[in-house]
Amino acid sequence: MGLYAIITADVIQSRKQEIPVESIRNSIEGFGSEYLAKPFAISRGDEIQGVLSELVALPMLVRRLRYIVRPFRLRIGLSIGEIDKKELEEAGSSWDLSGRVFFDARTALDSAKQSKISNTFFVHDNELLSIAMNTSLSLLETVERSWTEKQWEAVHVYEAEGTYEKAAKALGVTAPTVQEHCEKASWNVVRAAEMGLAKLIDLSLEN
Repeated sequence: MGLYAIITADVIQSRKQEIPVESIRNSIEGFGSEYLAKPFAISRGDEIQGVLSELVALPMLVRRLRYIVRPFRLRIGLSIGEIDKKELEEAGSSWDLSGRVFFDARTALDSAKQSKISNTFFVHDNELLSIAMNTSLSLLETVERSWTEKQWEAVHVYEAEGTYEKAAKALGVTAPTVQEHCEKASWNVVRAAEMGLAKLIDLSLEN
């Protein structure tokens, strides 16, 4: 058995809009591969799921997943738990697997569907971890919900490139412009919060 994190998501108001399934499938292909035991895959038309082997990457991948499927918005259910390694290796995709951690992620997604406050929920036996994760994820989502498209792009490219100058070159703008977008998005605060959650996950589950 091994310890893994599950991200299960669905597109908000998918029944009221035409979902370009192939476009979303192309967007998630290869996404986050360095952190995954099973890549993100689509099922049921509008649901996305992946299995993370790097637990501490969970908060960061939630944000990045939201970015790559824009302009569509996601509800996201999260959990961490044990999966049989042999079953994981033999499965064609995460949708072929079952077990407690997948049920918990589904429960978290159902909570997100019912909530009027947050579209992101985490379910785990560790109540303190769950409370801390859900409180923080809700606040992070609130901050990110106000980001403009240019702020999303600036944050994403700056994170990938590492400097304002390199990000500016990739985006075809000036370095001060990238910096301004990142500052207005409170990127330093968001990244610090994600790193804090990563540390919390590590400390809570290290035994």
